[in-house]
Amino acid sequence: MMKIELKGGAELRRKLMAMEKGLAADFLRPIVDAGAQDLRAAMVSLVPRQTGALAGGIQLEHIKAGKGYAYALVAPDEEQYYGMFQEYGLGTGRSTPVSERTRRRRSTYEASLAIRKKMIVEQGLSGPAWEAAIAGLGKRERKRQKYLAEGRYLQGERRPNMAAHPFMRPAVTWRWPYIRQMITERLRALVKKFEAAA
Repeated sequence: MMKIELKGGAELRRKLMAMEKGLAADFLRPIVDAGAQDLRAAMVSLVPRQTGALAGGIQLEHIKAGKGYAYALVAPDEEQYYGMFQEYGLGTGRSTPVSERTRRRRSTYEASLAIRKKMIVEQGLSGPAWEAAIAGLGKRERKRQKYLAEGRYLQGERRPNMAAHPFMRPAVTWRWPYIRQMITERLRALVKKFEAAA
């Protein structure tokens, strides 16, 4: 979770609060909502894509709004919890001994990839010809080939110390100056509107 706070707007806020009779209690909510939508769009454009589920899971949630404050959260929803691993990576960077079980799973995965490459890329098998080719494989290898064909995860596929592929922090760095400017302009327009009406 990342928190962004507009600084240097104390005087502007004081003026707005002085005009509170003409304003709704949560007058800041649409302004904060516009900034949060901009940030969400930036995150969606930067998120690593394989299936698109993580990009689709980035949501805007209104936390609370009231007299002189509004909070919104932009983050992946609970089902896309793995966005945290994309943002910060996995592992500590230490080199630790690999267990025999992990080594065996990795070698099996590499062998399954090699079989798939030979059948699909080199021999160009598809449809019934591919089904006939995998029928001659062992039961476990047939299952692994079907998993690979469906794009599903295989044990031995993940490597330790996965590098971070951040999308939230770069989105904030990229869009925050524009969001800050937009918030300032909308608040200034609100102040001018009420000054003209007074």
